[in-house]
Amino acid sequence: MKTSFTVPPATRVLYLFLLMLAGLFVAGLFLPLLIHLFGLESGGRGAIYLGTVLQSLMAFMLPAYLTVKWSGYPLTKYLKLEGDARLGQHLLFGLLAFLFSYALVSFLNQWNQGFVLPEALRSVEEWMRTLEDAAMETTMLLLSGQGVGYFLLNLLIVAGLAALSEELFFRGALQQFLQEKIPNGHASVWITAFIFSVVHFQFYGFFPRLVLGALLGYLFLYTRNLWVPIVVHFINNATVIVLHFFWGDTEWMEGLEEAEVTPAFAFMALISLLLTLFLFMNYRRRGVDGAR
Repeated sequence: MKTSFTVPPATRVLYLFLLMLAGLFVAGLFLPLLIHLFGLESGGRGAIYLGTVLQSLMAFMLPAYLTVKWSGYPLTKYLKLEGDARLGQHLLFGLLAFLFSYALVSFLNQWNQGFVLPEALRSVEEWMRTLEDAAMETTMLLLSGQGVGYFLLNLLIVAGLAALSEELFFRGALQQFLQEKIPNGHASVWITAFIFSVVHFQFYGFFPRLVLGALLGYLFLYTRNLWVPIVVHFINNATVIVLHFFWGDTEWMEGLEEAEVTPAFAFMALISLLLTLFLFMNYRRRGVDGAR
């Protein structure tokens, strides 16, 4: 990939993460002040929404914007946010990829949740479980909001803003920086997906998020349009919100969340994997721009 960048790719990756850390610091500094200014309850829904917005803007969106801008390249062109005559076809491809891979990601989620570390690492496991429980408690607090207002707010902030900001950071900026440094599309996709999963600090969701990150990375790699992973990321987040809003208190939803890792479930995951691979291979064979 030839560009007119004057800043080396490795330096841009460093800038990106330094700005992310700075953004997290600034967001953490101003959040209590804004909570007090708006009269919000600390730890309540309003404070969580505000914190989510600040983190999305300061830790993901702004670092991606500044790093690309400082590098001296047109922002929308580099981030692949420009118009595309094949966008409709790309989006259909992305939707099919999400549907085909859903069983695989669900299986990995249930399998990952059942991880048990050796007795010698019991303290590490307890720490990881504590972080996981805290994240789940926050998520469930947002999803438990009653009324159309909370539903739309979750779609806007938890699904929409998170998808846009994270895709700008991970696929739009980081994955492309890595691909310039390591001219292998597959390597850039999986390294970015690994970092994407690690950054969320939810260890019992690491593997499903790793696969989701790879899926989003390959969608970007093959379509060269960032709107595709943004939309699919949004659909992934929105699916959880819609399911909890309409069926959150039903036995069906409870069974879905507590599904056991059975041979039948594993077989469904295998079929899901094969269908997803076939979809990507077929799309690439049809002449869509692939790995470089």
